[in-house]
Amino acid sequence: MIKKIFSALVLLGVVAMATAQTQAPAQLTELIGKAIANYPKLKEANEYVNLSEARKDLAYGGYMPVISGDASYRYGRPTPSISIPVGPGVTQEVQFIPANNYDMGLKLQQPIWDFGRTDAGIKKSKSEIATSKDNLESAKLMLAYQIAQVYYGIVFLNKSVDVQGEQIKLLEANEKLISDKIKNGDALKFDLLSTQVKKNAAQNRLIDLQTQLKKQYDILNMVTANTGYDYITDRDADGSLFSADAVNVDNNYDIKVLNDKLTTATWDVKIAKRGWLPSLVANASAGYKNGFVPDINKLMFNYNVGVGLNIPIFSAARPNYQTKIAKINLQANTYALEAQKLSLNKDIAQAKNDVSATQNKLQNYELQVQQANEALSLANTRYRGGVITNLELLTAQTNLQDAQLGKIQLEYNLLLSKLELSRMGGVRFW
Repeated sequence: MIKKIFSALVLLGVVAMATAQTQAPAQLTELIGKAIANYPKLKEANEYVNLSEARKDLAYGGYMPVISGDASYRYGRPTPSISIPVGPGVTQEVQFIPANNYDMGLKLQQPIWDFGRTDAGIKKSKSEIATSKDNLESAKLMLAYQIAQVYYGIVFLNKSVDVQGEQIKLLEANEKLISDKIKNGDALKFDLLSTQVKKNAAQNRLIDLQTQLKKQYDILNMVTANTGYDYITDRDADGSLFSADAVNVDNNYDIKVLNDKLTTATWDVKIAKRGWLPSLVANASAGYKNGFVPDINKLMFNYNVGVGLNIPIFSAARPNYQTKIAKINLQANTYALEAQKLSLNKDIAQAKNDVSATQNKLQNYELQVQQANEALSLANTRYRGGVITNLELLTAQTNLQDAQLGKIQLEYNLLLSKLELSRMGGVRFW
């Protein structure tokens, strides 16, 4: 019993750890929520979902009765009549149709059976709803990944700014050290100028990084309605949130949308084939009109009920042509789906190769940063001892900065590749 409890606790711990590892940063989740709530493109896509729902309701209308009010007047001549003898030498003219004809009332048509045309139309409209919803989810997913890309771009730019700031501090300290040495006659003004040139170049790179940072914030502010240029303070990005292996082509929203379109095209074929089938309709009407013998001019209440069968014999729309067009469209959608899968599999393979290559390069950069740190530490000691020149010290500082910035760039590239893989797999991470 104790073993079972212990095993359950271990399992819960593993699940909790896995959940923690796959949880997006709270600030990123909040930014995605704001973007989804504010971005007009998503509102547009949501309206297309509403439009598809309305079309489904319209398709259900094929089962509903049609009630209409009708009123007409018609004057006609001649009016048939006969003369009837009513006494010796006396006749009376009797009219069967009045010259002034009035007809007003309500008419009802109730579909009884249309051999599945309405049902096929409803199912087609449902597949169109699925397409609209998948388009909406695809737009949300694309926006979320764009936000994530910008968010992590800011995170890594912040790290680069920190590295550049540390480089400037090193150069400033180096500048002070050289100034002191010049006073003691142990250094040349050339060394000071070289250091100042390096410092100015580093400050310019810092300005470039800060400008890039503001541009990323501008993009983020546009879609989230946020303001400011400093509300993301993270310096770390957990790459385990996006797995390079958890990619399923069938979850890709482009594939889902094409599958939806394929379903719609299939129903188009079925609807076109049923264009030759008859339809059975119940008819009823009630109202007032004249023309009833014996008093043909008097408006009288009347009603009638019946059933009608409509059998298509010749149609300008030609259901055969419609069927042919629908089948061509179905085949085209099938090929489009196959082509998209081929392209997606290629993109996934390339992205996985990029992930693998970047991971290998990142290991080299981590070693390079470690070596550059050691080299700079030695250079500082040797420079203070007068063993190496200022140029060699500057070279060691630059090598460390290049290694650190290169490592940051590779970490960002690795995260971008994982982001792209997760996007292609339709992974919802927020």
